[in-house]
Amino acid sequence: MMRNYILLILMFLTLFSYGQSITFQKNTSAAAKKLKLVQKLNKTGDSLILATEHEKIKEVDILNADYLETIEINNSNAKINLNQLTIGNYVVQAKIGTHWIVMYLEKRDLKAEGIKTTDVNIKGNVDLTIYKNAVDSLSLAKVHSNKLHLNDNEMYWAVYESNTGFSSQRTMSLKFPEEIYDLIYRIELEMKSKVGKNNTLLVYEVFNKPDFMLKQLKNKNYYKRKNSKYFNVEPLYNSEEKKEDTKGF
Repeated sequence: MMRNYILLILMFLTLFSYGQSITFQKNTSAAAKKLKLVQKLNKTGDSLILATEHEKIKEVDILNADYLETIEINNSNAKINLNQLTIGNYVVQAKIGTHWIVMYLEKRDLKAEGIKTTDVNIKGNVDLTIYKNAVDSLSLAKVHSNKLHLNDNEMYWAVYESNTGFSSQRTMSLKFPEEIYDLIYRIELEMKSKVGKNNTLLVYEVFNKPDFMLKQLKNKNYYKRKNSKYFNVEPLYNSEEKKEDTKGF
């Protein structure tokens, strides 16, 4: 019964991705051709694939007037998840060697535009009723477990670093509270595992989003400043402090 419930919830969640479409415009400049840069969406259209023959892709920025995400790659290939992006137009810029390769993408809501999309029919003999707020109830435990209460109408700067012992990757982005709660839930699970015990998460309150984005875009370590009028330099959440707190128990 529980297995059927989980499967049905997962199928229910996938329905949210239907009706959304991403259009990608690659860079056709001489620099991109010289680097032999592969630029394309994956088959399901929810991830961006970038690859070069030899040159390392140092980092990728995804941004518009209201959003900024920076992913440190340091590899010759990358697969970047685009599911978290809201409807709108975005600039994607990749730092490869001394070059900045600029691309564009647009995420559209096909249903809102009246474009017919594929219907998904869930069939099976499952004796279960999914209530309207079933998905929200799954996140409710996460919200209460971390005891951090954020403003639903604000975005927060999250810095997640994965350290496996063989490599490290830092992802920084503006996120809404629900995404922050999910990240905290995830990091606190990872801290209990052998593989993810060295992963870290920092969450900052942003006072002035446009100016903060501009500063952060110019300096990837701007969030480490000791003082700023654009954000609270003291993290609202620090997984390292959380780790120290749990040692006492």
